This record gives sequence, C-alpha cells and structure tokens, in this order.
Amino acid sequence: MISLNSLQISKNWWIKFPYHLRLITKIRFYAAFGAGGVIYLTSLIFNNIGLSATDIGLGFTISAIIGTVTRLFTGNYLNKTGKIQFPIVTSSILSIAASLCLIFSRDTFLYIIGQSFVGAAAGIYWPAAEFGVPYFCHPIETRKAYALVRSSEALGIFLGVFIGGYMTNFLYTKSIFINDIFCMIVITFLISRNNSSIRGNLENFQKRSVDPINEGQLKWNKNSTIIILSILLITTSLALIQVTLPLDLVKGGVYRNALSKEIISLIISIQLILLLFLQWPVGSWISRKERLFGLKFSLINFSFASFLLFISSYLNIIPSFYLISFSLILVSLGTASFLPTSTDVVFRIAPSNKKGLALALLSQCFAMGYFFGPFISGRILDLFGYASIIWLSISCCCFIVFAILFKRLF
Repeated sequence: MISLNSLQISKNWWIKFPYHLRLITKIRFYAAFGAGGVIYLTSLIFNNIGLSATDIGLGFTISAIIGTVTRLFTGNYLNKTGKIQFPIVTSSILSIAASLCLIFSRDTFLYIIGQSFVGAAAGIYWPAAEFGVPYFCHPIETRKAYALVRSSEALGIFLGVFIGGYMTNFLYTKSIFINDIFCMIVITFLISRNNSSIRGNLENFQKRSVDPINEGQLKWNKNSTIIILSILLITTSLALIQVTLPLDLVKGGVYRNALSKEIISLIISIQLILLLFLQWPVGSWISRKERLFGLKFSLINFSFASFLLFISSYLNIIPSFYLISFSLILVSLGTASFLPTSTDVVFRIAPSNKKGLALALLSQCFAMGYFFGPFISGRILDLFGYASIIWLSISCCCFIVFAILFKRLF
C-alpha cells in the first residue's frame, strides 16, 4: 500500500512539470544512461587491454579538441535557427559510430578514432540539450528546471556505471558501448515522435518574443571572465575525477596499495548514488540562494575533496579508503551544486541573441577540462606511478579561485 502511494505521489509530482520539459528530461536521462559507463569505465577497459595512461589521456584530449569545433558550429546553428532536433539526432548517430569503433578497437588507432567520434557527438549534443531547457520550462524557474534535468542525468549516469560495470565484469568487457548504442536509438525515436511539437513549442516562444531570462541582460556581464574561469577550473576537476582517479586508484599511491577494478567500480557507483540522491535537493536548495552561491559552494567542496585525495596517497589502504570515500561525498556535493548553477548563470549573462553560443561556450568549458588535464595527468601517472601532485594542485587552485576571484565579485 505504501509502495503504491509513493508511486502515485511520484507520478503526480512528475506530471506537474510541463510536457516538453519532461521530454527533454527523458532525452537527457537516456543520453546520460548511455554515456555514464563510457565516461567512467572507458579508461579502465582500455587500461586492461594494454593501452598506456598517456594513450588513454591522449584519446580524451583529441576528443575534446574535436568537440571544440562541433560546439562552435552547433552554437551558431542554434543562434540562427533555434532548433534542437537536428543536432540531437546527429549527435546520437555519431555516438553510435563511436561505440562501434570502441567495441572493435584493439589498439591505439581505432581507440583514437572512437574517441574522436565521442568528442564530435558531445560537442553537438550538449549546447542543444542545454538550449531547450529554459524555453521548455515555463512557468518553472530555470534553475529548478536545470536541477530536474541534472537529476535525471545523475540517475542515468549511475545506472550506466552500475549496470555497465556489472556487464563489463560478468558478461562482456565492452558492454557499456552496446548500452550506449541502445540509448542513442531511443533518443532518436523520442525526437522523431515529438519533432513537430518541439518545433511548434520553440517557434511559439520566438514569435511571442518570450525570453525566460530578463530582457535587461543584453550585454555580457562584466564578471563573465571570472565566472568562466571558475567554471573551467571545476570542469577540469570533474574531468580528472572521471578519468584520472580510476587510473590512480588501480595503480596505487605513494604508500597506498592498488585497488582492484571491482572495488573501484563500487566506489564510483557509491559516489554516483550520492549524486543521484543529492542532485534534486541540493539543486532546489541552491535555486533559493543568490545566483553565484552554487559556484562558490562547489569550489570549496572540490578543494577539500582534492586535498583528501592527496593525503590518501600517503596512507595505508584502510585509512586511504575512508578518505577517498569522504572525498567523493564532497565531490557529489560540489557536482550537485555546480551543474544546475553553471548553466543558469551562463545563460543569464549571455546577450539575448547569443544564447546558443553561450551554451556552446559552457559546453566547451567541460571539453577544456579534458584538453590537458587527462593527458598531463596520464604522463604524470606513467612517470611517477601516482597522482598525488595532481590532487594537491587542483585543491590549491580551487581554493585560490574561491578566496581571491570571488572576493572581487562580492
């Protein structure tokens, strides 16, 4: 009885959101479900195949570079047309091609090709997926709408990693790429079935000149550089958590013994479970604070999390495990506060005719995190065998940005 009642409450809560906001939430769930395992487990899979950490990091770097080009094209396309259907379908097709390459990859060459398709798909998908939310959320406040879609992504990423990790360990090593193909097919179906209603919804907003963002914000905000720098630092931290941390754990620290890939998958899954449960309440809480509170809160959490990872490298396995676990709690808090805040802030500081390009720039910040972070950290791992200096550097940078740059704003 309680279960049925809870189900009905959840259904009533879900129905309260506008139809097209629910649609883009579903699309972003399936995109995250497919990409979750790919993002978090690709480095481990190809490490087991025999690729070096440098080669693995190089793949992510090339992916980010190609994503830069596709983001610029997508941003301009969105500014001119205001349509999201074609970019999302195109990104799904490219993602399928990427997964096929990675399935058949046995060496660096095909791995790089697959990662190139991943970058192209991500560069096309993210600006379009973010662009639709403010125009589909009326009368819901934009930060709450972004908290909703980010919550669905947190659920999708968790399921992608959890189910993908199980299938990778017990069924087929590259099952995550098969799952990604399935999810991209579902997204293509959702877009095709709702193509006319999506087009009509966007056109209605454009004809009525309804901008969910204040009309007074017609120029770039004077603090845009500081905001973008903060976002770039946080996205670099996220990239290192996703790519470098699994390699750091599997190789071991200065004194910490190496962890098995099963334990690493468990640790990552726990962190994603936390993000899943924290995303909506933290996002809702952040939406009631002043506009940049989420970025400041995120910087502090990433600073302390990275410092704990630095310390864990110099401890034995048991205390290290506790520090790593606690650091990932802080990572979850920082991520939950950052994701909805960053999109809303960037969308608001952009001129009304540059919204698509602004979201492409935000997406590029995520790509910039992969430009040098994984490649440099991969070189450090290959040279020293541990990544403690990386975590100390990230911790100091996050704290400096919080303490100095944000002091200028407030």
